[in-house]
Amino acid sequence: MRDNREELIFWTKYLAQKNLISGSEGNLSLRVERGFFITPSGRIKETLCKRDLAFYSWEEGFISGKPSSEWGLHAKIYQKNPQAMAIVHTHPPYVLILDKLGFSFRDFFHPEAQLLLDKIVKLPFFPPGSPKLWDFASNLCINNSLVILSKHGVVCWGNTLEEAVNLTLLLEKLCKLEYLALKGGAQ
Repeated sequence: MRDNREELIFWTKYLAQKNLISGSEGNLSLRVERGFFITPSGRIKETLCKRDLAFYSWEEGFISGKPSSEWGLHAKIYQKNPQAMAIVHTHPPYVLILDKLGFSFRDFFHPEAQLLLDKIVKLPFFPPGSPKLWDFASNLCINNSLVILSKHGVVCWGNTLEEAVNLTLLLEKLCKLEYLALKGGAQ
């Protein structure tokens, strides 16, 4: 597609346009041989450019930029799961609404959900940015590519950023359909 940083910027802006991240929330990263690039903390995602990205080196730690507050989540997922090449952390509104309503994320009415069910797991609430969240979520990411973080959001990983973005898009679509059906009284 492009260079790694351009690809990261492209998908970050794409998710912002889809309203799956707003303002400075959410974060994306992309693994490279020496470490990983990650979106910065405190920056509105639609305004990012390549120089804003932070870089974490496996050997030296952060060598550039101000990383997202969830950088440790990304680092631990990459360390525990060599298959994860890209990570997307979003705060999808319909996922969060269904979580608040106590939805199981196993009982979607739409048959397309069957494509995701074996990838989804839900983690109980842990404070955002906390080492406990990073540990528990990264453990779940060893065998699951889509983790719902209760009262917080979603973390997805894939072989590419497009694959990880696609997972969060599909989950949000299913949750929107489910919410609209519940709201409309559909059984």
